[in-house]
Amino acid sequence: MNENLKMKITKIIIFTFLFSLLSCKNDNKNAIGDNQKYVKLLWRNKQFEWIPTSLVAKNKMLYFGNLNRDFYAINLENAKVKFKIKTDYNPFQKPLISDQNLLLTEYGNELIHLDKTGKLKWKINSETNLKTDLSQYENYIYGSVLGNGFSKLNKTDGKVIWFLPENSIITETNKPAFFKNNIYLGLSEHTANLLAINTENGEIIWKNEYKNFSKITQFKTENGLLVCLNKDLKSGKILMLNDKSRNEIWSKSLNCDLYYEPCIINGNVILSTYDNKIVSLNIENGKKNWTLDLKEDAAETTIISFKENLYFGTMNRNLYSINYKTGKTNFIQPFNYGILNPIVDNNKIYFPTGGSEIWLLK
Repeated sequence: MNENLKMKITKIIIFTFLFSLLSCKNDNKNAIGDNQKYVKLLWRNKQFEWIPTSLVAKNKMLYFGNLNRDFYAINLENAKVKFKIKTDYNPFQKPLISDQNLLLTEYGNELIHLDKTGKLKWKINSETNLKTDLSQYENYIYGSVLGNGFSKLNKTDGKVIWFLPENSIITETNKPAFFKNNIYLGLSEHTANLLAINTENGEIIWKNEYKNFSKITQFKTENGLLVCLNKDLKSGKILMLNDKSRNEIWSKSLNCDLYYEPCIINGNVILSTYDNKIVSLNIENGKKNWTLDLKEDAAETTIISFKENLYFGTMNRNLYSINYKTGKTNFIQPFNYGILNPIVDNNKIYFPTGGSEIWLLK
């Protein structure tokens, strides 16, 4: 597939995703009020006009950008603005918040590091893959920059410490997983590959190739490295690896949705699939605990655990609450706008929507 076609497909996907989130239901008689049985509106401020892909919550603060070049930090509980700055930040790429400092990717493909007042500390040329692999581990920044591919950067001045000898520029990278001295990075193109990289010097320790799959994500767990694989949204596999020996502990055929991170709770892995299901697996052996079939609906947020229950939003703008042990539905709450990833903070769970509003579980 050529690059122009890829870009067109990406733009169509982004437009469709944002339209789903930002568009209100047309039928006013079905609009919900601000105080429902299970949730209530905490606040609404349509002047924020946030782009859903830009939202990040950290330490009781909510960070986001909009198409007016505004970048905000506000109090999650009351929407009080802590700061608002003008930048060329591209709100379709998620920001990285590091000790109240901001790492933002601009439209001109530069990664900028700003302090909490908006003062520029440093900037560096970035690559397309930075939208997925920008991350922080301990006191270092990781991501694709300077035409080098995946790199380790000094957080203080943005200087590159090492970059992969393998050409990660022409291949799609993903969000890395960090285990003490090693980084695990997925490469997706015609085949999926998983690299184990020495954090200190960037040396590739080992490489796994999965020839039957084209997309990969990987996540750190207490039981090892959880790897999710897929090809053309039709066939998939999930497996647990020993992060040191790379030996397979267990595997299971499953058409898992790679866009959303699995939820890991009390020895269970809960994830959504491309065929509209929510599945729970035992993290030790991969055996299936239960399956919830959403039928004509589909999960469109990360699944979040909170006090023995799971919460997620769907394509049809429904908020689901289900019991993590049984998969039984506690309630389904319709919303006027698309639901974004639920946020757990300060012993509460919040539900942001595409309407620049925050709802709270009662």
